[in-house]
Amino acid sequence: MINNFLYFVPVKIVFGAGKLNEAGGYVKQYGKKALIVTTGPFFKDSGLVGRIQKILAESGVESELFHEVSPNPFSTQVDAGAEFGKKTGCDVIIGLGGGSAIDAAKGIAVAMGHNAPIWNYCPSGDPDDLTATEKTLPIIAITTTSGTGSHATPYAVITNPVTKEKPGLGSDYTYAKVAIVDPELMLSVPKKITAATGFDVLAHSIEAYTSNSATPITDKMAEEAIRIVGKYLRRAVENGADIEARTALAYADTLAGFSIATAVITLCHSISHAVGGVCETVHGESLAAMTPHTMRFSMDSRPEKYKNIGMFLRDEGCCEEYDGCCTCESSVQEVEKLINDIGMNIPLSKQGVKESDFDEIASGTTKYMGGGLDLDPKRASKEDIIEILKKSF
Repeated sequence: MINNFLYFVPVKIVFGAGKLNEAGGYVKQYGKKALIVTTGPFFKDSGLVGRIQKILAESGVESELFHEVSPNPFSTQVDAGAEFGKKTGCDVIIGLGGGSAIDAAKGIAVAMGHNAPIWNYCPSGDPDDLTATEKTLPIIAITTTSGTGSHATPYAVITNPVTKEKPGLGSDYTYAKVAIVDPELMLSVPKKITAATGFDVLAHSIEAYTSNSATPITDKMAEEAIRIVGKYLRRAVENGADIEARTALAYADTLAGFSIATAVITLCHSISHAVGGVCETVHGESLAAMTPHTMRFSMDSRPEKYKNIGMFLRDEGCCEEYDGCCTCESSVQEVEKLINDIGMNIPLSKQGVKESDFDEIASGTTKYMGGGLDLDPKRASKEDIIEILKKSF
């Protein structure tokens, strides 16, 4: 029996090699002057920003560049970007890059549209928290990695540099109007980033598939994303120029993004956001360190889902077709094998996390990531989170 559900993802996906060349026509529909948001000067130095500005100009769209964004975007950077955007008269925001750039672009669109600091719209656990409204400026996402899914979701993760909190904001108005997914832009992504962002795709998919908010639609998309990661991530890490693998992972990233847009994330991402806020870790690396342990924590509460994950990673049928030959633990072991194969077997102790950080991380998780904890099949306490951190250390 199919239970009642709600599914809403209003993003126009423009997918395929060479699709960047169509950006001007889409941006023109939403504004006359674009603010291009990137993390650092790399895309300017590589010539990609200049190429995009030329494409925009050919469609009559002016543009400005704001690249003062770090890999874990700070609220202060978002506010600075919003001030720059207002000063230069921009009316549409383009996030160019991975999740950090796209998240920052979403934050800038909210801050500019509401003429207020972005932190006002970042959830704190207070029921009176503000959410972004229709005042949010139009957002265009041009993704250059296969990992965060930010181009396909309403979420943006922003860090407060003072409190070290790293919550995820989002509303119906923080979806990108258009997302351009051009695998050719991903061919030069370094091996380590390919591995980390690729594992993020897997973590999104596992969490969406096992979430209390999962739907029949998100289940199918998450399953397909897991299968693609299992088949192609090793290939992309081994050979970044493999356009077939890059295209497949870009598709998986989009499917996983669509999945978490409705099913949302659960325990591992909830802790990972707090870890990143306190210790500024690489998101995919912290996920890889913790995912086997969060799976073992939760799997007995939803075994009918967890036992399928290993089969999906091997691109085999589900457990109903192979009665008795797969278990929840074998799924965890399949995830661990992938982690080892792509070089992501990096404990938290090697990522800049200290044991003395555990209490702050656990407190932050329960304070502003409670929604993700509630959606996990097994609700974790602060003590449970500390135990998971110890096992991942």
